[in-house]
Amino acid sequence: MTGMSTATAASPDGTWPTSSPGDGSPSAPCRAALPVLMYHSIGDSVSADFRRWEVPAGVFAEQLGSLVEHGYTVTSLSDALANPRERQVAVTFDDGFEDFVTRALPVLAEFGAAATLYVPTAYVGQRARWLEAYAERELALLDWPTLAALADRGIEIGAHGHRHVELDVVPPAIARYDVTASMRTIAEETGHRPDSFCYPFGYHSPGVRQIVESAGFGSACEVGYRIHRRSRSRFQVSRLIVGRSVGAADILRLVTEGHRDAALAARRRLRAGWRAYRSIRWRLGVETA
Repeated sequence: MTGMSTATAASPDGTWPTSSPGDGSPSAPCRAALPVLMYHSIGDSVSADFRRWEVPAGVFAEQLGSLVEHGYTVTSLSDALANPRERQVAVTFDDGFEDFVTRALPVLAEFGAAATLYVPTAYVGQRARWLEAYAERELALLDWPTLAALADRGIEIGAHGHRHVELDVVPPAIARYDVTASMRTIAEETGHRPDSFCYPFGYHSPGVRQIVESAGFGSACEVGYRIHRRSRSRFQVSRLIVGRSVGAADILRLVTEGHRDAALAARRRLRAGWRAYRSIRWRLGVETA
């Protein structure tokens, strides 16, 4: 079972039909597309290399404010998948940096927005040591009591793997352990069983998707660089990278048109070759360790 239903067909004029009363389906119109926004850190780093993954708090507020002003409902990913609405955007945060509480959460609360926060469970309460190439590897991550409190107040806590490894190139046994350990740890530490998974680095394969689904997750997201289509698998939810240069008008274009950068589209086409390179690199690393 893929857990994904086919989107309702559009009428000839391109509009999406409203469900009739009493038919058991949502009363609001259902969109075939779901924009899912991807954030990492809300801050202003001194590291130039990491700045593409950061959005200053003021810019984040401008982005959310623009969406809400134009009638969008901003929700967690699992809520968006389970309860389709006509004007809906899902917001996700990767890694579980402390600035989610200090900078992102107040903005979310201001606009009545929800979000999904993905955490690599082996690093919770520690530092982002998998970011070896960045000075931000010393950034502090949220601890379990804080994550449990966030879950209690309605923030969805999702799994970002256990050790933040490239799941599509490691042996299946390692991938399976990493996925199941992340689910088990979140459930034990927060009291909430996670429903959503986020592939570390966005990397996945058919085998990895099967492992995630078999572990009991209801969805999983990649990067994708495009708007998610509800007709696609829930285990290949595409997301849109939101940068610091995205203003009020830009965010509206992003959630309706997706990324228009040709380089991002090219990255999707080069995935197979990039995976082969990463697989060789991982094997060489194991052999020489």
